[in-house]
Amino acid sequence: MAANATFTRLNRANLGDLVAAAQDDDPRALANFLAEAGTSVAEYDGDGEIFSVLLPILADDYDIDLETSENATLADIAEATDTLVFILTQDDQDRYLEQLAPDNFDAKELAELYEDFTEDEADGAGEAMLTAIGALHQALGETDAEHVIVVTAG
Repeated sequence: MAANATFTRLNRANLGDLVAAAQDDDPRALANFLAEAGTSVAEYDGDGEIFSVLLPILADDYDIDLETSENATLADIAEATDTLVFILTQDDQDRYLEQLAPDNFDAKELAELYEDFTEDEADGAGEAMLTAIGALHQALGETDAEHVIVVTAG
């Protein structure tokens, strides 16, 4: 079954409640909290599992590290859930928005990087990663000093 991915704009003041929802015994609590407290800011219909490959490739090959913002919050969430969660901030926007423009990437090159990373050929992997980059770019544009984007994939 394909994993979904969501991009939710959340008030920074709600990060503590986000952790509490992730730590709740109800496996739907995190998704429910995000749906109630946040606003969806990007559409992504692809398999959310692509982000587990895309994020390290962006960090290693393009110097775009989207997994280090809000480290303490993410550590608490990671401990409580199997879902990949990362948070995009205004600092990330300032650093990476221009670099993350989809026009800066080539699907063929992304496919090669995917194959190198996974040691597996996958038809359409480059296009899938390019689509995911587009969603990340769109979502990153929605951050500001008071709001973060919570990305979940799983």
